[in-house]
Parts: sequence; C-alpha cells; structure tokens
Amino acid sequence: MNLNNDDSKQNQFDVELYHNQLGKIGSGVLYFGSNKWAYVNILSSEKVPDLYIDNAQFDLVKAITNEGITFCLCDCKFNSVSLYADYVIEGDLNEASFHSISVRYSDVSEWFLHRRMLEGSVGKTFNWSQIPKNINVSIKTNEEHFDLRSEYRGSWKQQEENLVIHEHIEFIFSANTNRFNLEDVKEKSHDLSCFLSILLAYPVTIESIFVSQGPGNSYYRLHFPTFDRPERPARAKDNGSFWTLCFIQRLDLDGRWQSIFDQYYQSNYRKICWVRLAGMQRHDGFWEYKLLGYVSLLDSYLNIKFKKEKPPKIQELSSRKVSKFRQELTDKISNIATKERENIIEIARKVFGSDNFNFEKKYKLTIENTNADIKKIIMLSDTDFLLIKQVRNRIAHGNDHGLKPEQFPIVMRSVEKIILLLTYWAFLDFGFTSQEFITYLKKTHSNLKLAAMIDNVHLDRVTRTAEFFPVTVENFQFLREVKRLHSLGCYIEDELGNLTFSEELTTKYRDWMRDSSRMAVICDPEKIFGFDKKQAKPVNHGYFECGGEYIEVHNIWIIKQTASEPESESGLIDFSQNSADMGNHQPRVG
Repeated sequence: MNLNNDDSKQNQFDVELYHNQLGKIGSGVLYFGSNKWAYVNILSSEKVPDLYIDNAQFDLVKAITNEGITFCLCDCKFNSVSLYADYVIEGDLNEASFHSISVRYSDVSEWFLHRRMLEGSVGKTFNWSQIPKNINVSIKTNEEHFDLRSEYRGSWKQQEENLVIHEHIEFIFSANTNRFNLEDVKEKSHDLSCFLSILLAYPVTIESIFVSQGPGNSYYRLHFPTFDRPERPARAKDNGSFWTLCFIQRLDLDGRWQSIFDQYYQSNYRKICWVRLAGMQRHDGFWEYKLLGYVSLLDSYLNIKFKKEKPPKIQELSSRKVSKFRQELTDKISNIATKERENIIEIARKVFGSDNFNFEKKYKLTIENTNADIKKIIMLSDTDFLLIKQVRNRIAHGNDHGLKPEQFPIVMRSVEKIILLLTYWAFLDFGFTSQEFITYLKKTHSNLKLAAMIDNVHLDRVTRTAEFFPVTVENFQFLREVKRLHSLGCYIEDELGNLTFSEELTTKYRDWMRDSSRMAVICDPEKIFGFDKKQAKPVNHGYFECGGEYIEVHNIWIIKQTASEPESESGLIDFSQNSADMGNHQPRVG
C-alpha cells in the first residue's frame, strides 16, 4: 500500500497541532507517504487530558508547519505518543465535507486518449485531431444522486532543447443532493477504479485526488492509503502499446456511458463481486490463494444470482441408493410384505431426497443458460470444474490439495477460464451483449484472453475473421506433415469448390514476396500471377478443417480455375494418388 502521491517518498514536516475545541494540543513531526499511514510523532504537548486517553478519536486536527502551511488531519486516533490520521488534506478547512471530488487514475488517460493525434508542423501550428468525447453522466440510486464527468488536462514545459507536453484525464464527481464526506471520497474513487479495472481487464490505481467545497472554490489535495501501481508488462513499456493490453477500447463506449454507469451502480453484484473481481487482478502470490479467491468469488456470484430464485424441485434419491435400501430392508426384515416395503421406500425417497441447491447445481444451471458460443470459446469442461471445486474445498479446510503433477496445468488453466467467465458475466451485468463481448475478446491482446487458452478457432469462426475450408482425411494428414504449405501457399479452386495445391503458383508468389525491387506493397494478382482480380482471392487467415481438427494457414491465395484453362497451364498438379515422397506429390484439398 502507498499514499496516492505522484512519488513514494516520505513527506516530513515539523508541525504544531490544533483542535477546534481543545485548542493547541502539542507539537511534533508529521509523516505521510513511503507506504505508511499518516501520523504525527508528538514531541511535546499542552497536557490536554483528553489526548492521553488511548484510542481517543478526533474528527479534524490542524497541523501547521513553521512556514505557515496547514494540513488537515482527519479521522484521527491517539495511541501512546502518536496521532494517526486516515486522511491528510493539503489546506486549511473547518469541516471535511465536499461538493466535488477530482480523481486521476494511472494508465486510464493513455487508454482514454488513444487514437487522438497531433497534426501540424514544428515551429508553425499544432492541432489535436480525433479528440475523445468527455464522459458526462448522472448517477441516481436508492441511496445517492451525483454527477460524474471526465475532463482533459494538458500542460507543457521546456526542458533544455525539448518541449514536453503532458496530458491526462481526470474524473470529477459532483454532489447533487447531500455533500460528500471523507468516506464518500474513498468509496467513489475506489468504485470507479474497480469499474475501469474490469472494463480494461487491467488493475487501475488511484494516482491523485483533489476535493473542493463548492463551485468556484479552490481544490485541495487529499491523501489516503491506496494500492500500489503494478509494474507494466515488458511488452507495453514506453512504446505506446498499452491500449493493446486493454480488453475494451474507449471508442466502443462512446455514446453509451450513461446506460453502462446506470447498470453498474444499480448492480446487485457491485459491492461484493465486482469489487473483488477488480481487486483480485492485483494478486501476486501463492497459487492456492488465487484458486481459493476466484472459485470462492464464483460461488459468491452464484449465491447472489440465485438469492431470489426458487431452487429446482427436489432431487430424488439415485436408483443405486434405492436398490441398496431395498436390499437392506429385505435382508433385515425378511417377513415384510412387498407392498409395505415399497411404501417405506417411497417415504424414504421423499424424506431423504436432496433439496440442497448447492454450488455445483447453481453453476450447472447457470452454464446451461449461458451463450453457446461463449461456452465453446472458454471451454471450461464439467470435469475441470469439478476438479477445481474439489481442490478449493480441500484448501479451504486446510487439507492437502491432493493434485497429481499432471493435474496442475489443468487447475491453473481452469482458474483463468473462471476469471474470463466472471468477466463475461460482469459485462452482461453492465449492459453489454454476448456478441459484443465476443467481438472485444477477438480484438484484444489482454492477458485475460491469453492466459485462459480459449478456443481461438471457434472465436475466429463466430467473428468471421477467418475462412474455413473442409478437406478429406487423407489431404488433412498431408497438410499436417508439410509445414511449408501453412503460409504463402497457392491453391486452385475448381467448379465444385475443391482446392488443389499449386507448386508453380506458390513459387511465383514466394519469389514475388522476396523481390526487394518490387514497387507494389499491396498484393496485386495481376502483377504476381497475371490473373484478373476476380479470379484470384487472397486469404489472410484461414483453416483447413476435418473431423473437428484444424490446420491454420496465413496469407494464401485461392485462384479460380476457368473452364477453358488447361490444368497444366495454371500450374495445377494432380495429387490424387498416394505417394511416399510427400515433397513431390501433394493431394487434392477438398
């Protein structure tokens, strides 16, 4: 944990302490920052009796430095010879109530401002283009009513020969009815950070907070302990590519902020599930705690989901248990009549039938009603779910996890799939559709997607971002063994849609790609093969498929064979017969 300063250094000031009712209560050294709670080490006091009662509490204490700078220490508690404060405000205030709260978050500005560009010439004129639209929404729930907007902040400074431009986005909460108190400051800033963390699938950290007591009044900086900013992955450091790590892009949210915020702030899951889903993004420790956290979070989500729903009808005893019970009755009470025995068995069915609507049953019912494409893409099997649930239960009870070495990868992968599944349900809760979630999943390079080891083939199919070509078993086996056909290959398509690999055209294509003297950047079939554009179609990404198995291909060409064109002239080779020499004989595809 560290204070929300721009740096992590410890601030230290010699101060005199004053209280509205008690007057001067002593002097000492104020410390805040450097991963520590704010406190004053009291060096001398005015011997105020109330101060020496352990755990004595003070709403607001003013700490004045030798230079006359005033800090307001709020929600203070005296302990031994120190005064601890939950909040520090850089300013002279008489009460801790506010009209507005301005929050800046780490990384969000870079995401929010992505795509805006600077156009012009150095020494002449610069203009911003594609400037993002600001957020401006009004939030109303049963408990509160406030406004939220985003504002752009920009500045520049000269550093020797360099002109440095700084810009960021701040989020401003404005009270609509009751004014904000200190707890509101912490809650509002944290709520929004959780919401943004789920949208980005990246932990968002509070960078700084300022508060104001009314429109037109000054803003004062406020400090309280918050989370450390995580170190960015190496692939997104100082290269402008952070946006690729984010799950959703800001452009996908323009024009719909109001409805999404309404859904979030009125959600039954917000204060329990979504705050924990966001918080768990920061987990960096023992794998057992991560598993325990996410599986328990899934359990909590399902409990809330089914809190108001009636459980399914009573589950009857299994036939195996009924047969065993019947045999026991017969053995123990051999003279019992058949009719009486069956009456007893029927009573046992009703009394001992399970009506326990447990974690597993809630999960199965939820999965049954989950979008079919989402289930296929995430690929969390029933067997893997049962395994991870059993491991969670063992860990929760302090027992050995009981995993075999080969089960560890399954468990780790299943945890990541649960994270993705929970994020999907969060997006549904915010008002997004399943198809929108699938689209975001396709476009992102977020670790949320990469770690879950999803079914990318089905994702490509449902997003129509790849083409699929059915092939025979023999041809599929051939393509699997000849790796060089998976990229930069050329195939002839006959009138029936069958594809045949063309060695001659593939050689032409690859020679063209290697030709450093070529002027064309765009692949033009007329320049490469001498074919009309209507006859040749480039396929950037595709799959050959057979019986549920796939071979991925990139940058291939499909050339339609005209009725008058002889096969020999098109470079077509008949590969229909089997051959041991795969380098010289290739089979027909299709």
